[in-house]
Amino acid sequence: MVKDYRMTRRAALLVGGALLGVHMVISALSQAPLSPAKLKYGNVVVDYLSPYFAQNWMLFAPTPLSEGRGIIARAKCENGRVSRFYDVSSRGLQKMQHSRFFPSREVRIVSGNLQQISTNDEVMRRLRQNRMNEKKPAIPLLPQEKVSVRQATKNLSRYAFDQMPTVCAGRMTKIQVRMYTHKMPPWSKRHDKTAKGKVEARDFDWVNTGELR
Repeated sequence: MVKDYRMTRRAALLVGGALLGVHMVISALSQAPLSPAKLKYGNVVVDYLSPYFAQNWMLFAPTPLSEGRGIIARAKCENGRVSRFYDVSSRGLQKMQHSRFFPSREVRIVSGNLQQISTNDEVMRRLRQNRMNEKKPAIPLLPQEKVSVRQATKNLSRYAFDQMPTVCAGRMTKIQVRMYTHKMPPWSKRHDKTAKGKVEARDFDWVNTGELR
């Protein structure tokens, strides 16, 4: 009986160790630089890690922003009418600026998700930039990039939905978020008061409000 117990325990330890080893290999592959293995098994890695084991290391090495970002949103009503765009990110920024000692963290909901959308693998960024410079077809998003963008878009849509309670008399069926980026004028024009920089916009897909509740 003692012998059977020892064999069972050894077998359980071996199986547990093997499963732990597989988990660590998959987790390491998800954070590894771009490689043929990552391209080949990217879908498998994303399917296994999402949503409970997803890895995101931007907390430890965030990319500092050198431009102004925010979101606006519009809604589609039950009667089919589409509302105008509403500024939904300025409120959190104002709350943070009006409380210097205990600033609100609401603004991080927007900035964190925008950072998640805009940040990608450094190698892929260079490859895409080179292809754009050479006027070649763009490289599509990797599986993990698609998942990251989809999650961030849903988070921003949920935040915008909460900030627009009176739109459509509260009867919204869909909501669409637009991200805007205000690129500051170059340093050489820092004394030019007429310099305004450049504003770029990116529209995301419509999201059903039923998925946001």
